Amino acid sequence: MRLLPILAAASGLMAVSAFVVQPARAELPPQVYQQARDRAGTVVTLRVTEVRRLPQGETQGVCALTGTVRDVERGSAESGQTVVVPVPCISPAWQPIPGPFPGYRDDVLRRASRVRVFMTGGQLAQRGLDILD
Repeated sequence: MRLLPILAAASGLMAVSAFVVQPARAELPPQVYQQARDRAGTVVTLRVTEVRRLPQGETQGVCALTGTVRDVERGSAESGQTVVVPVPCISPAWQPIPGPFPGYRDDVLRRASRVRVFMTGGQLAQRGLDILD
């Protein structure tokens, strides 16, 4: 009979500890994004040639932005080089919720003609894309 209260208490502690240990998913302070941009090994301006949008019915995921390098601010990229950048994106149907930055709107990315990207190892830095026009 004493085993049942012990099991109940143990399972209650596990549930509480699982809740407490989970990190809060929240928007990061602006300096975190700036530090990621400052550490980026490659900073280039691209002329956008294509943006692969999210699949039909998806509201969040990764879009592929393809562009031609126009200006190199940092790194070893060369002018005229084609670059494909995986970009976190959301559809216009995405419903805002509290939490971390969800991504860039895919419809806005598809209208962009020029962007600046901050990348390291072929990956976009956190919030490392600026739409220039």
